Amino acid sequence: MNKKTVILVAVRLKSKRLKRKALLPLNNIPLILQLTDRIKKSNKSSDIIWCTSFNKEDDPIASLGRKNKIKVFRGSEKDVMSRFILAAKKYNAKNVVRVTGDNPLTDPKVIDFLIEKHNKNKNDYTCCNSIPMGTRPEVISLLTLKKCHKLIQDPDSTEYMTWMLNRQDYFKVGNMIFPQKKINRPNINLTIDTKEDYKSVSEIYTHFKNPLPSLAKIIKWIDARPALLRKLTKKRINKISKKNINFKFKDDI
Repeated sequence: MNKKTVILVAVRLKSKRLKRKALLPLNNIPLILQLTDRIKKSNKSSDIIWCTSFNKEDDPIASLGRKNKIKVFRGSEKDVMSRFILAAKKYNAKNVVRVTGDNPLTDPKVIDFLIEKHNKNKNDYTCCNSIPMGTRPEVISLLTLKKCHKLIQDPDSTEYMTWMLNRQDYFKVGNMIFPQKKINRPNINLTIDTKEDYKSVSEIYTHFKNPLPSLAKIIKWIDARPALLRKLTKKRINKISKKNINFKFKDDI
């Protein structure tokens, strides 16, 4: 076990498109608890910390965490990167795994694969964009988070830190291809942003109950259901883009 790598789950309740989605039930268990139970199976991380904000609206997250003996760290609402840096420092982490709280199907095997590659290749930032959206953890060194935070123009845009970290002109980036070809399906979207997303992911949880199987088995089951597959692969209009988010560094022209 790598005691210097912790999983930080970015979670808050102030969601514009689907209110309080982290608390929505999946098999009668809050989404955020289902996610946490799944990623607990990671063998190469030492701890899981929910990273939420000081906003009073996020008090239920802190209460739920305490009730279930899950570590909770609270920081800035908008400057998510500073929240991560302070949490990593508190728990003495060298590297962090970034997981977002609306991705309950994040796979622990992918987490372990990325941690291994991150350490072996001595990367600053390691990701895997070959697998479905909504299942993609990222591994980041604390030193890289600190450096990036100093470079960025707008700390309040760091909720979208992927765009800031995935810069090979500043960092050693490893964009890995997962070795199990069955899950290399980037066209599938398993994140929960809308009511329709929630209904689709709920179908998966209703069928498999608890605990859910591997991502490969879930995708195989989805492939056998054309209607569900169409929902999960349809193109969507993303209102969030690089055009309306300041992801630039201070010395960018």
